[in-house]
Amino acid sequence: MNNLKVAAIIDNRRLVLTGGSKAKVQIGDKFQIYAPDGKQIKDPDTGAVLGSLEIDKMSVKVIEVEEKFAVAETYKYKEVNVGGNYSPFGSISNYLTPPKIKKEYDSFEIDNSTKKEIDEIKSIIKVGDLARKIRESTD
Repeated sequence: MNNLKVAAIIDNRRLVLTGGSKAKVQIGDKFQIYAPDGKQIKDPDTGAVLGSLEIDKMSVKVIEVEEKFAVAETYKYKEVNVGGNYSPFGSISNYLTPPKIKKEYDSFEIDNSTKKEIDEIKSIIKVGDLARKIRESTD
């Protein structure tokens, strides 16, 4: 399977990749999305271009596969306490309230974790970005 590209952005957590079952993409496959141009690395003495460095943007996991495309979604998240406060400096009612943990998933939009439509201009991910399959370690 060659590197795929981002074909469309559905919302701030889902995108479409340019490869489906014909390209052997399967539900559960994980891809790293990165900028196609990367960062150019130059020799500081000569100024000669040494190459370019891939700039990773985000990881996604395939949730739907069609013949020629696949839909992928962010899957990494952090757990945030939106409930109780065990701080000795909080009020007594907050001190006794148990924590309420909420998952905040990675989003293509800065500082947003709810799934919603997104303008590509405000997106970290762009149509044309490359997608490289992540090889899971077997250790």
